[in-house]
Amino acid sequence: MQVRINKYLALCGLASRRKSDEILASGGVRINGRPAKIGDTVDPDKDTITYKGEQLLPENRYEYYIVNKPMGVISTAKDEFGRKNVVSMVNSEQRLFPIGRLDQDSTGLIILTNDGDLALKLTHPRYHLPKVYEVTTEEPVSDEQLEKLAKGVAVYDKKTLPAETERIGYDSFRITLFQGMKRQIREMCKDVGLTVKMLNRISIGPIELGNLRVGKSRMLTQEEVWQLKSEEFSA
Repeated sequence: MQVRINKYLALCGLASRRKSDEILASGGVRINGRPAKIGDTVDPDKDTITYKGEQLLPENRYEYYIVNKPMGVISTAKDEFGRKNVVSMVNSEQRLFPIGRLDQDSTGLIILTNDGDLALKLTHPRYHLPKVYEVTTEEPVSDEQLEKLAKGVAVYDKKTLPAETERIGYDSFRITLFQGMKRQIREMCKDVGLTVKMLNRISIGPIELGNLRVGKSRMLTQEEVWQLKSEEFSA
């Protein structure tokens, strides 16, 4: 995955992006042995980037995981009632926390990290990170109901942002949200006369649940982390 050299320097902790441009202009940075210049792009998995002879690697103090949350597990870092939470599903010595939440009765993808800056970015209202869910309802779903959900409905006296819907079966559909509200999908369905029976999140931005089994976790690849840190999702 290609990334601008000034952003790479910032992710390595060398300097801010603005200061990185000044460092590039000084001529101390090299890409595969050649002097780097402002505007260059690099592939962290293939290129060797050095500064004054020392190889630069992204800061490794952060950890990133995805979890396939089972039903009944809560999506908080701790619980005063001692209920099982998603953080306990990962073997890490870091103080991890979830980015966003899922209801206790919902299942699927949750991202865990100790990177507060990334968490802030992905949950900030100015970023509309798409999240995809598969929904099964107690009642058959009509095309009219799917259209209403896509256009936006009233939740907590506020109209939801437009969404994307796709039918899966007579009582199931896929919905892509670009905002996060408490129990949003359940409340949206309630507004159009539907009762949610099963709710499963399958992707957050570029990160997909894939074939990760329920109750299991895995670390994100370096490329997945880079994709999450990219600016593709800014408003």
